[in-house]
Amino acid sequence: MLVTARQEINGLVWDTQVCESGGPSARMIRPEEWPGGKAPVNKTEGAFLMDYRPAPIETSKITLPPEIRELTERLAENAHDIWAEQRMAEGWRLGAKRDDARKEHPCLVPYADLPESEKEYDRRSAMETLKAILALGYRIVKP
Repeated sequence: MLVTARQEINGLVWDTQVCESGGPSARMIRPEEWPGGKAPVNKTEGAFLMDYRPAPIETSKITLPPEIRELTERLAENAHDIWAEQRMAEGWRLGAKRDDARKEHPCLVPYADLPESEKEYDRRSAMETLKAILALGYRIVKP
């Protein structure tokens, strides 16, 4: 989970997000560090120099066999249930739209009732996890 800290630099207020574990997700940079020595005027121009470079496991050449592909939907549903359970434990409830301040979210519903776009997000995560397991040399065998 990220925690946002506010800091004032040269009269401008910038948000810095830091992981609860203490590691930064982005590094605040001083105006003189920006190319040409000019800081962005607003956050849409970019306020952070990212130190994080995603390096997912290479899975593009992995093809899931049909019996393993069948796991995708069940794992997607499970991932949603874990997410929903965690949110509810944190005091979140169903709401018409996401509202972080009120802890309301429209996806706090059973997986079957999710919009297809939300299901697809969970399916992709499940499928990529299965592919990563195989890419790392493990086997998945049905009991």
